[in-house]
Amino acid sequence: MEKLHPDQIIMVADVTEAFLKFTSYYRHLFNIPVAAITGTCGKTTTKEMIKHILQNDFTVQASISNKNARCFHLPYLLGIDENTDVAVFETAVSKRGDMMKACSYFFPTIGVMTMIGVDHTDKIRRFENYKAEKAKLIEGLGYKGTLIINLDDEHISSMDFSNYRGKIVTFGKGKDAQFQIKDIRFDKNNMKYKITHNNKEFKGTVPGLGSHNVYNAAASIAVAVELGMDMDTAIKRLESFPPLKSHFQLVEGRNDTTIIDDTWKSNPASLESGLRTFHEISLPSQRKIAVLGRIAALGNYADTEYQKVGKLLVELGINKLITKGSLAKDIGKAAVAFGMNKEDVYHSSDPEDIIRYFDKLLQPNDVVYFKTGGNDKAFKHFINYLKK
Repeated sequence: MEKLHPDQIIMVADVTEAFLKFTSYYRHLFNIPVAAITGTCGKTTTKEMIKHILQNDFTVQASISNKNARCFHLPYLLGIDENTDVAVFETAVSKRGDMMKACSYFFPTIGVMTMIGVDHTDKIRRFENYKAEKAKLIEGLGYKGTLIINLDDEHISSMDFSNYRGKIVTFGKGKDAQFQIKDIRFDKNNMKYKITHNNKEFKGTVPGLGSHNVYNAAASIAVAVELGMDMDTAIKRLESFPPLKSHFQLVEGRNDTTIIDDTWKSNPASLESGLRTFHEISLPSQRKIAVLGRIAALGNYADTEYQKVGKLLVELGINKLITKGSLAKDIGKAAVAFGMNKEDVYHSSDPEDIIRYFDKLLQPNDVVYFKTGGNDKAFKHFINYLKK
């Protein structure tokens, strides 16, 4: 490693203060729109949708995949240069201070809130504090610019916007939403929908399954329109959006089974959405089998949330439940408590044991849904073993 020359070294009284002055200086070299996307679910998909819509007309700097931790802020910021037209970043929250830290790098001009549910309550122990951390996006915008929010989400709608002096744009099913979602329906591997804006109705198709995907589409369309694109173009471009891997991804399984890979992440909101979509696309003649791992980062909310999952499994008529790992075992206990037959619940912490159980259990026409948190590699092994 080469030694620094003395004239390459600048002495400062406070390194942190000097660093933040540099990042602020660098960001303000560029007078471009910067969108910050936050929410418990939908951040990555919405960000990728925005990028997909814009990239034919603009040079877009965006965060990569779901890599949204603090350590990525500086390289993302420095990725903005004189050729960049617009930037789109995820502003995730896993602990206190995360939102304002991200905004101190990116100085967003557009904020997007997708939805808020219980998550990361291992480090932010009360849900209300987690919600308040998300709400700091308002402050991170400098109480100005454009804020695009999901009007159907009770936690977002209940936030205090009284000090916000900028423009608020809303999306959702409610009649008061400026981008009003209507007539969501499933169509093979796509979602069909209608969206009304400025008293005009538009029809759209977005690849990928689940009503949540339409909400992500509506948020991304709202951003595109805010940046000057017409609705027809934004909606048309979403028709070619490539769905993200392991986001409710349908995979052809062996012996005429269907596998659903929804292992991108698992929190209560994404699991509920996944299970409901699983139920909606399954035919009455098909056995519905759920394979669930742990739900990460719940802290003191774990028992309550696992109880809710168990109850939902019974309500949706899931035929068989397989859980992996000591924490996920509580989901099975809850399902049995709410009425699932004990014989229809199987638990193991040994991946090979679960593989052997698959060999005995699975029949043609079964639909098998996989969901886990914490990057459990065993679930990739399960899916690879079962796919055709």
